[in-house]
Amino acid sequence: MTQTDAHALRDDYLARLDEAMRDLPHGVASDIRGGIVEELEGLDAEAMAARIARLGDPAAIAREAQDEVPDSPRIVVAAPPAPRRPSTSTRGFAITAALTLSFGGFIVPVLGWFVGAVLVSLSALWKTWEKVVSIVVPFVFGALSLLLLQFMSFVEFASSGSSSGSSPGPDDVTNNPLVPSLSIWHLLLLFGFLLIPASGLWLLWRLRGRTAA
Repeated sequence: MTQTDAHALRDDYLARLDEAMRDLPHGVASDIRGGIVEELEGLDAEAMAARIARLGDPAAIAREAQDEVPDSPRIVVAAPPAPRRPSTSTRGFAITAALTLSFGGFIVPVLGWFVGAVLVSLSALWKTWEKVVSIVVPFVFGALSLLLLQFMSFVEFASSGSSSGSSPGPDDVTNNPLVPSLSIWHLLLLFGFLLIPASGLWLLWRLRGRTAA
């Protein structure tokens, strides 16, 4: 065999070795290849064939080197913590808001109802139309009832004042606007005020089984 044959044997072996070591870390493969190149350097064809035979199959060399490579550490990425729901999305906040709307005005007149209305509007567990109904309807009904009561009292007072030269009869005393008596207008006003706690209790009823989306 000629020197050309020796180079051909070496190049063929190294090519197969490179192919077998594709999956090895670059540093490990480079060290193995460099050592084998040194062993094959300067050999004639016969010695080259004998040395290649002793080295063995490149695939076996690659497997042995792979077994000696330590496993790379496994990096475990912790899942990010679940975002906390805002407090306005909790049932506790919604229940507090509804109770404040119902009875806050009796504890702290006007301001208590206003705070309850703000809390109800902030809650995420009710639909917009439910919030509007619970806040606006009792207020509007109570305000209209109060205006009507004042208007009817004024009309009754004006009617009684226009009559002159006659002594008041029993009916006149009974119907005197200066002596309040229970009438339909008083009942309407009372009903309007009762709508305020009823609206909060209605919200609690609508809250059944609901959770934040």
